[in-house]
Amino acid sequence: MASRRGARPSGTDGSDHQYRMVIESKYHKVADVKKRLKTLLALQSLYYGCFIAWNCGVPLLEGKRPAPIVGIMPLVGFMAIILGRKGVGSGSAKSTGAALIGYIVCSVIGFFFAIANAYVMQTMVHYMDSYANRFGVALEIASGLPKDLLFAFGQMIEGGLHASGMLVQGLGAYLAVSLRTASSSTKKA
Repeated sequence: MASRRGARPSGTDGSDHQYRMVIESKYHKVADVKKRLKTLLALQSLYYGCFIAWNCGVPLLEGKRPAPIVGIMPLVGFMAIILGRKGVGSGSAKSTGAALIGYIVCSVIGFFFAIANAYVMQTMVHYMDSYANRFGVALEIASGLPKDLLFAFGQMIEGGLHASGMLVQGLGAYLAVSLRTASSSTKKA
């Protein structure tokens, strides 16, 4: 467009390449880790929504009360998500290191809660009392489908929740530590 109005300004024909500013790779790394952590925070929110739906939905189908861990795990998880959003600096807010440390701590606690929940549900709960079996029984009455098919479906749901809980919490802590490390290297320069 500039050539239609006259001569091109000097230095814009590509010969100024050696004088152009280049963003250092460490700043690209910080931006990339922040983007990944924001995506993971959305996945954590989805996980905790599914966790609450499964762990409250099955007892409520039967007219019972959910287990106390159902309230504790999401509380820690949602606190981690809030701290993570503050640590990443969502919107126009600036990221804070203290919130990122809080996110790391809450994610590690959530990771161990997810392991403990999987351990208890898979080893200490009797087959007949498992959520997968109770899910099958409750839906057999409502839908008329075979209980064994619904039980298998319930086991897949529960296994997926256990695996994804450990994965999103562990990966969240890892990404937050990576972000903290990358951010501290940019501040030293």
